[in-house]
Amino acid sequence: MARVRGMAFLGSASILKRRYGLEALPRVLAASGPAAREVFSRPIDGLALHPYEALVGFLNGADLVLGGGEGALPELLGREAARRDLTNVFKVYTQRPSAEQMIRACSPIWGMYYDDAGYMDAIDTSPDHTVVRILDFPSMAPAHCRLMAAWMISALEVIGIRVLPGAAETECTTTGGRFHEFACRWEPLGAAGR
Repeated sequence: MARVRGMAFLGSASILKRRYGLEALPRVLAASGPAAREVFSRPIDGLALHPYEALVGFLNGADLVLGGGEGALPELLGREAARRDLTNVFKVYTQRPSAEQMIRACSPIWGMYYDDAGYMDAIDTSPDHTVVRILDFPSMAPAHCRLMAAWMISALEVIGIRVLPGAAETECTTTGGRFHEFACRWEPLGAAGR
């Protein structure tokens, strides 16, 4: 059974409280289902593992209550989490000598957050066709897909990359795909207009 580390809940809750106020979290939890409420019923240890179902419930509850149910809230959480993660927790990954090496570092970062939830692999790191896949995780939820797509784009921006229009999840198990595939084109910041 897939599990997620408590730091994913702590980071998302912190973003929601900062953007929407302290009163937002109880409203989100009321719409998040019993697994998420169980996780938040006691202090959360950032390294402890919790059921994946709790994360999905939390993302869907946040989207329903604060984002109107259109998928924008998981994307916001993904963007802000990447900025926070790569300027704090995973700062060492931003010190890599090339963008390609940073993209290849996706595997260990995924493993720090998730257990028994497949693995992330950089298939192609070229600027004209970067492809990252999440493999062996067919139960990954659409809200989590949206969070991850936004996280990856924002992570590249943090390290000085401009992601070109068209970045998207190009294959998804929830729509019959073999895996979750995210693709983009990119260039170093400042390269536009040369």
